[in-house]
Amino acid sequence: IMAWAAVGCIVVALLLTSIGLFGNSWLVVSDENSEEGSGQVSLGLSNMVVDCSGETQEQACIDFAYVFLADDMEKASAESAPNDPVVKGPIKNQCENIYSITIQLAGDDQTLRSEAGDARENCLSNDSAGNLASITLWVGILGVLTSAVMLTVSLLGKQLPANAQKYGRISSFISGGIIIIGAIIWLMMKYDFDGNFESGSSFYTVIFAGVLAIIAGVLDILDKR
Repeated sequence: IMAWAAVGCIVVALLLTSIGLFGNSWLVVSDENSEEGSGQVSLGLSNMVVDCSGETQEQACIDFAYVFLADDMEKASAESAPNDPVVKGPIKNQCENIYSITIQLAGDDQTLRSEAGDARENCLSNDSAGNLASITLWVGILGVLTSAVMLTVSLLGKQLPANAQKYGRISSFISGGIIIIGAIIWLMMKYDFDGNFESGSSFYTVIFAGVLAIIAGVLDILDKR
């Protein structure tokens, strides 16, 4: 029973890590800082998402988000924004576009230009954090998948080349740790826009997945087969 529970935990960990990796709610606007008319803003590991659904000025919200998340703001402003109320674009685009507009408005004011540069670097730290966390989580996913195969083969009494199936529990511990480390790397590197944002469900989903992978290894140890 313990062995089957271990396999179940490792499979769920694999699914949850995948969901978290591609989720767009790693960073969400805190309740006290949400503003009417700005849409529901959230960040994934590489994308920013603005959900304008239900906004009084929905189309205006869509138009604004479409321009600020575009690769080319000038071109995007001359185009018609899509009707989809959910607008998604790379975090990097938003950072660069905000910086570009701020620099234009700042003119020769060196203080504002310096502040704009600092804000740009802080914003881009989310992109860097996401890239590094993504790489780490992919490694963790491969480890969890390998562990799932090893644990299942071991449970069925079969053998892999070089008796690799006996390393399933070790792989489970290591991959679970890697997944948690990936989430912690993101947490340490990300920028929460002066406290206006907080960690979202995707972050906690990945943490839970890493814990499940470790639990799978513990359950396999407890099995008496």
